[in-house]
Amino acid sequence: MNKVSMVIFEGGIPESHAEELVTAVRKAVVLDNLKKFSKVPELDGIFLYTTYEDLAVAAGDYGAESQVIPARKEFHFGEALARVIKTRSLESVIYMGGASGALMAPSEISFLAESLATSHDLMLANNIFSSDIVGFTPASALLEVAGLPISDNSLAMTLSFLCHRKLPETVGSLFDVDTPADVMVLGLHPSIGPNVKGVLGKLDLEPANSRLKKAREQMGIPLSEICVIGRVSPSAVLYVNERLQCRMRVFSEERGMKALGREDGNRVVSLLGCLVEEVGFRGLVKALEKVADAVLIDTRVLFRHLHLELPAKDRFNSDLLRPDAIDDPVARRITTYLLSSDVPIVPGGHSLVSGGLRVIVDSLIGDEGLRNSGQGCYYT
Repeated sequence: MNKVSMVIFEGGIPESHAEELVTAVRKAVVLDNLKKFSKVPELDGIFLYTTYEDLAVAAGDYGAESQVIPARKEFHFGEALARVIKTRSLESVIYMGGASGALMAPSEISFLAESLATSHDLMLANNIFSSDIVGFTPASALLEVAGLPISDNSLAMTLSFLCHRKLPETVGSLFDVDTPADVMVLGLHPSIGPNVKGVLGKLDLEPANSRLKKAREQMGIPLSEICVIGRVSPSAVLYVNERLQCRMRVFSEERGMKALGREDGNRVVSLLGCLVEEVGFRGLVKALEKVADAVLIDTRVLFRHLHLELPAKDRFNSDLLRPDAIDDPVARRITTYLLSSDVPIVPGGHSLVSGGLRVIVDSLIGDEGLRNSGQGCYYT
């Protein structure tokens, strides 16, 4: 039997109020996860590496071994994880990004740990093309890789030479908190942890949060038209169709945009972007108003099509529908038009149109539906 260790990385350098908002929730997610997963008997240990000293101190209350690492803009994920594996002589590893697993049940980690403990050549990931939860054995396999991944999004692809398969697709494994849109979606779910609940109660998320709640209401209306655009997961759409009676208009494009390196060299091409080039941002919004009662849009694909390399400050304020706080003039115009729409348009990133869809559905069908579907996690 292999010893299985969990390694969590969480850090960054927030440079704006919008980024600090997301960081506060991410820290709370880490603490709630430590509370849940410290009780998983199949784990030999949990190690937290973070740039936040306050998080490292708080993690001690949940039995995790934490270490503060320097905050650097040029952080190389693969090299850092390889050092952890080598220094601690780890046998099998479950890696989790600090923002992942907010709705993951302890039983899901037990399953993953047990699979690794009884295997000699295995990799399990929540998303092969864009991973943030990856279990693999032997841990030393990463040390043999010539080109270590710069970010955790590419970890699963880097280790795909191992026997590999996807983790079961659940709300817990597929939803993470990377953006303000994810923060708002998480707030809809009935099973958020106590630390997250405490932080969310102090945040101002308007006007975007009201738009999200209106979109959610539309999704609960039979035969309403819900438009979902961007790196949309087909399984997430199926999840909606099996549980709700709304009509889904879906356009999925540029899945794996980051992991495949398509952001480099301006190789991202978006049909939505082509429409913008023909009719402008106002024309785009008018078109969406004609075909949908509510829209969820992964704006990162559109931004990249337009060759916008936006800082987190601008991306996050766009998610919050606060154009006055955005420096880039093009992103500010896009956001202004999204905010002016007659139907609720909810902007966000990849998680909004993948795991986020599942969370919204679960928030609609309620506790009874959650128990029947076997998804999510529950705090008592």
